[in-house]
Amino acid sequence: MPGAQVAANVRRCTSADTGTIASLGARLFVQAYGATHPEPERSRYLARTYSPEVIGRAIEEDGSVVFVAEDSVSAPVGYAHVAATKEFPEGVRGRSAFEIVRFYVDGERQRRGVGAALMTACCDAATLAGGDVIWLQVWTQAPWAIAFYLRMDFSIVGKKPFYFGARTDHDHVMARTLQPKPS
Repeated sequence: MPGAQVAANVRRCTSADTGTIASLGARLFVQAYGATHPEPERSRYLARTYSPEVIGRAIEEDGSVVFVAEDSVSAPVGYAHVAATKEFPEGVRGRSAFEIVRFYVDGERQRRGVGAALMTACCDAATLAGGDVIWLQVWTQAPWAIAFYLRMDFSIVGKKPFYFGARTDHDHVMARTLQPKPS
């Protein structure tokens, strides 16, 4: 998004950010999907997905980067997790794939450049690590998210299951080819 007003600073997380990202991730998941992903499974999902141990591993693992977007007073307003993967789901083509594992922006900060800044950071990290394709999975009933990813040059290329307790959704797989940066 050339010329977009970026309302946040994006930086790579360190182990000191583990608690912040665990709390932020759980809050933003509930903000985005709480009404459609009810209890008691929601609490179980949050405990599995956003525990400090899980977030700490994501921050520290080789081939994995977690970014946080902070506002002008350093309050976290979004985050993203991108990781190298050997998985090539339906429709994803390339030699070196990276997955955007998580991508959330606080609802009050959407449409202000925060998501675009986070996406740029994810794509740049994947490109610098030798990635030629980046992919993600998105709920088919989240038109706001799908529209954002389409604006970020992703295309719907396939389907992949998402398990939430006994429920199985068949999410879109969206992918984007990465171009090496000129040296």
